[in-house]
Amino acid sequence: MMRKIFLYTFLIFIIHIQCSYANDSERSLITQIDDPHIQIGSNFFGGKLLVFGSISGRDLLKSDIIIKVQGKEKKALIREKIKKYGIWINNTATLVEDVPSFYTIYSNRNINRITDTEFLAREEIGINNLKFTSQIEGPQVQHIYDVIKKRNRENSIFTENFTGIRIIGNKLFRSSVELPQGIKEGTYEVSIFFFEDQVLVDSDISNIFVNKTQSGKYIYNQANKNPLWYGIIAVIIAWCAGLIIIGVSRVT
Repeated sequence: MMRKIFLYTFLIFIIHIQCSYANDSERSLITQIDDPHIQIGSNFFGGKLLVFGSISGRDLLKSDIIIKVQGKEKKALIREKIKKYGIWINNTATLVEDVPSFYTIYSNRNINRITDTEFLAREEIGINNLKFTSQIEGPQVQHIYDVIKKRNRENSIFTENFTGIRIIGNKLFRSSVELPQGIKEGTYEVSIFFFEDQVLVDSDISNIFVNKTQSGKYIYNQANKNPLWYGIIAVIIAWCAGLIIIGVSRVT
């Protein structure tokens, strides 16, 4: 809590100094992330990434802001089921590339009202503007892309929040970006776009780093490298915990 208060105070001080000397030709976007290093472990059930900032010489109440957080791109193998001989079976697998491991958009209003569709498509802002690639062509490939987007939406890996940025006064903006429980290790890119009258005024890019704690990394590695032993140990721990609970209940 004290860390966040300090960051807010420091940012306001810097903004005040810059605004005192800013003129029409000198405008700069100032952004800050509360903690660029995020530790996740076995007890991680999701968290929040605090992003805030300002821009000198601009009234935020007359401006628009978009924040895009995107994880490293990966490959996805999609197997669709088809009905054959009266039963459902797996169809041929399709390999799709350039699928973000995590993707979210936060803005102060609907992104389609902030800027033109060409800019949104070029910068891949919005889930519908994500561009995947695969070796197949035709109308079927678009259906597969839609399936990927739908699944990731359902798992909160792809999200959009068009009311997720607050304007404080007319100088500061802040946003609490939700990080899901299933977020993976890696480097995540945080892009901030500042618009005025649907025109991009300034932008900024930062990185955050998600790492597993030592205990969380050990559990993750064991679950993936030695799934049989991991399952046996998990059952034994659950069995022992059950015996302890039964013993305590009898005593009481």
